[in-house]
Amino acid sequence: MASKNPVRGYIRCHMPNCSQIGTVHAVGEHKILTKGEPPKNKRNVGRLYFQCPTCGYQQGKGDEFQSFILANMAETREALAVSQLEAITNKACDETSEPVKAVMETVTKTNVETGLKPENTKLKAVMAHLAAIGTILIVTSFFIFRNRTTPHERT
Repeated sequence: MASKNPVRGYIRCHMPNCSQIGTVHAVGEHKILTKGEPPKNKRNVGRLYFQCPTCGYQQGKGDEFQSFILANMAETREALAVSQLEAITNKACDETSEPVKAVMETVTKTNVETGLKPENTKLKAVMAHLAAIGTILIVTSFFIFRNRTTPHERT
């Protein structure tokens, strides 16, 4: 069912595996515009919500949800598509930026100059296990031989 409230803007749905473009509305606008009076529940008047064509209504009431809608809302569907394309392009440019490459080169040169080698963690783990097993065997053999009596001592 379509919302009676007028469309304030458009937003891309945040639900997993959806990404459909939904319409943004404000609670109570229809009744204010048609009858001139606010709805019975006045505390939610003006709160933004959006309607996804696939998922239905998304009506979070918290401040975080309201700021999410305001930050991601666009006036038209075309503006939303353009802003999404710009965000993807900027993200791809940032990932291959020159400062990041310079830092990576510096770290690599530092490791080569200082002669750092990666630790052989598997060998250390095996050595720790072998040491623990050896300690257990020594303690166990000590108790076994300590309690054992020989035939000539039984007299």
